[in-house]
Amino acid sequence: MTKTNRIRLFFLLGILAALLVSAPVALAHANLVRSEPPANSAQLTPPTIVRLWFSEDIEPSFSSASVVDKNSQRVDKGDSHRMSNDSKGMEVSLNPNLSPGLYTVIWKTTSAVDGHVVGGSFAFTVGNVPLSDSSPRAIMSQVDTALSNSAAPPLYQVIVRWLNVLLLALFVGSFMFPLLILFPALRAKKGEPLLRVYADYFRSSDAPADPDAALAPWSARWLRYTQIAFVLYALVTVATLVAQAYTVGGIASSILLVLTATRFGTVWLFRVAILVALGVVLLRARWQFTARLRANRALLLAVALGLLLLVTQSLNSHGAAVTDPPAIPLVVDLIHLLGAVIWIGGLVQLIATLPALLGALPPSAKMRTLSAVISCFSLVAFLTVGVIIVSGVYSMIVQVGSLEAFFATLYGETLMVKFALIVPLLALGALNLIVNRHAYARAAERAIPFIHRIDVIVALEIVFAAAVLLAVGFLTSVAPSKSAFDPASTLWIETHTVDDLNVTLGVAPALVGANDFDVKVQDAAGQPVSDASVVRLLGTMREMDMGTQEIATTAQGNGHYTIHGDLMSMVGTWQIQVLVRRAGHDDARTAFVVPALNQRAPQTALPLLQENTSAQVGLALTLFGFAMGTASVLLLKPRRARWTSLIGALAVALIGMLAIYQVVVSAPPGQTVIVPIVPGFAHLQPDPVRPVPAQIAAGRQVFLQNCATC
Repeated sequence: MTKTNRIRLFFLLGILAALLVSAPVALAHANLVRSEPPANSAQLTPPTIVRLWFSEDIEPSFSSASVVDKNSQRVDKGDSHRMSNDSKGMEVSLNPNLSPGLYTVIWKTTSAVDGHVVGGSFAFTVGNVPLSDSSPRAIMSQVDTALSNSAAPPLYQVIVRWLNVLLLALFVGSFMFPLLILFPALRAKKGEPLLRVYADYFRSSDAPADPDAALAPWSARWLRYTQIAFVLYALVTVATLVAQAYTVGGIASSILLVLTATRFGTVWLFRVAILVALGVVLLRARWQFTARLRANRALLLAVALGLLLLVTQSLNSHGAAVTDPPAIPLVVDLIHLLGAVIWIGGLVQLIATLPALLGALPPSAKMRTLSAVISCFSLVAFLTVGVIIVSGVYSMIVQVGSLEAFFATLYGETLMVKFALIVPLLALGALNLIVNRHAYARAAERAIPFIHRIDVIVALEIVFAAAVLLAVGFLTSVAPSKSAFDPASTLWIETHTVDDLNVTLGVAPALVGANDFDVKVQDAAGQPVSDASVVRLLGTMREMDMGTQEIATTAQGNGHYTIHGDLMSMVGTWQIQVLVRRAGHDDARTAFVVPALNQRAPQTALPLLQENTSAQVGLALTLFGFAMGTASVLLLKPRRARWTSLIGALAVALIGMLAIYQVVVSAPPGQTVIVPIVPGFAHLQPDPVRPVPAQIAAGRQVFLQNCATC
C-alpha cells in the first residue's frame, strides 16, 4: 500500500470514528414534550387555549387535540391546528369561563418525518379541585403510553415495511452486482491481487474479448430478473401508500390527502418519479453489456437512479428525525442501507443470474470465473459488512441511548433478535470468504462439485438475510428505545389475558398509601371494552392476614376504569384481583402481584458508551479486529500469513465482544429499593392521646426553629 493510500485509509477511519463517538439526541415519533397548561397541573384561572409541543414536526392534516371534562364532554372549540410559527407545536381554543373541575387533553399526531401515528392524553384542573380525586384520569395517559410503547405493531405494517426494504435490496442490488462484482471478476488474472483487479477495472477502458461473448445469455437472464424485481417493488411502493393512508385514517378518504398534504406523500411522489425513470431505462435502453466500465452507460445511469431510491428510503427513516446534529444520522442510515443492498442483492444474483454466465463458458474457464466472482463478492461483502456494523453501532447509540432503554423496550428486544440472526449470517459469509480461488482451482483439478456446495451456502445466507430484514421491518414500525423509555416513570403496569379479554392494571406510584389505579379492558382484537357494569379491585397482603379490601372503579371511557384509594396500606407484596362483570358474560377474574414499596430509588439512564470504559474498549477492539481482517485480505498474499492474520483478527474481535457482553450482563437489574417487610406482630393502633390544638402549634414552632433548616 502506497503512502497516499495509507493516508486516505486513516482519513476514512478518522471520519468513521468521529461519526461513532458523536451521540445526538434522537426522538423519532412525534411524542409530547411539554404543554401549556402543563400536564397534571392546577390552574387557578381558566385557560383560554391549550398549546402542545412535540419532539418533531407534525402533519397538520392528521394531527389533532381535544379537551373534555370529567363527563367526557368536549369543552374546546374544535379548532385544533398546527402553530403558524412552530412546525412542532399544536394549539386548540377552549370555551370561555370553564367551571372548576378536572379536564383531560387528548392528542393524536402523525410524524412529518417517518409517518408514524402516536397519541396520548394528560389532565389538568381548574380552580381548587384535586387532580386525583375518587376517579383519577391522569394515570390513563401513563397506561396508554406504556401499552403503546410495548405493543407489537400491526402485522400489515411490518409486512409492508419488510417487503419494501427486501425488494429494494433485490432491485437496486441487481445494478450494483455487475458494476462492483461481476465485471471486475471477469478482468481478474490468475494470482492477481484483488486491489489491482479493481484498480485496472476502474481506470482502464479495454477489456478481454472472451468474457464479453459469454455475457449475452447472462444479460438476458439479468434483464428478466431486474424487470420482475422492478414490477414487484413498484407494487410494494403502492402498498406503502395504502398502508400509510390506512394508518392515519380511512384508505379512500386519506390517500389524496396523504399525497398532497404530507411530507410522506412528497417523498413517495419523488420515489415514483425515480421508478418511472428507471422503468424507461429498463425498457428502452440497449443492454449490451461488456466488461468495460465506460461502455455500460445505461448501467451507470441505473445505478445513479437506484442511489436516489435509497435516499427516498432514508428520508422516511428514524435517522431523518434527528436534527442535532443535522444530516449526519441520515447519511449514516443511507450508508447502512447501501451496504445491505450491495450485500443482499449480490447474494441473490449469485444464484439467480450467475449460472447463466457459467453455463456459457467452456469447462476450463468455468471454475476460474466462479473463483474470481466469489473472491470479488467476498471482498465486497467483507467491506460492506464492516460498513454495516460501524453504521449500525452508531445508529444503535443514537436510537437506544442507554443500557436501561435497551433492555426495557420492545425496540431493544428486537435489536437483540436482529443481532442473533446476524451471527449465523456472518459465519456463512466467512465460510464463503475462506473458500477462495485456490480452493476452486483444487476442486477443478479433482472434479469436486463445489458449485452445488456454494449454492447451499448462498441460499442459507439469503434466508438469514431475509430474516434480518424482517427484524428491520419490525424495528422501523416501533418507537426507538430512546423515546419509548421514560426514566422518570413511577408507573407499575402488567397485562393478563383472561377469557376473551386483555386486562391491564396500572398503579402509580406503587408506594404504600394512596395510589391511582387504572384497569384497562380490551377484547382479543385490542378494542376497548367500555360496557363493563362492574370493575372491582380486591386486595390481600401475602405477608400478613389482613383480610380482603375491596374498592370499585369508575368508568372513564375508552376501556379505562380508575380509582384513587389506599388499597395498599403496608409495605409488602399485595395480590390485587381484578373482577370484570359484563352483561351476558361470566365474570372475568385475574390476580396481579404488586410490590408496595416505602420509597423508590431514582431511575437512571446509563449512557450506552459514554462514561463506560469497558464498552468503549470492547467496541474499539471489535472494530480493530475487523480492520485487521480487512487488511489481511487486501494486503497479504501468502496463504499462511493471511490465515494467521485472520485468526488473530477473529480473536481480537471476540475479546471485544466479550468485553461488551460483560457490560451488558453486569448492568443494574432494576431501579427499585425493596424496604424490609413489616413484621407479622406489628399492628396499626389508634393514637391513645387525643390531639390538642395548642400542643400542635407549640410543636410546629419547635420544628420550624430547630428542624426545618435540615
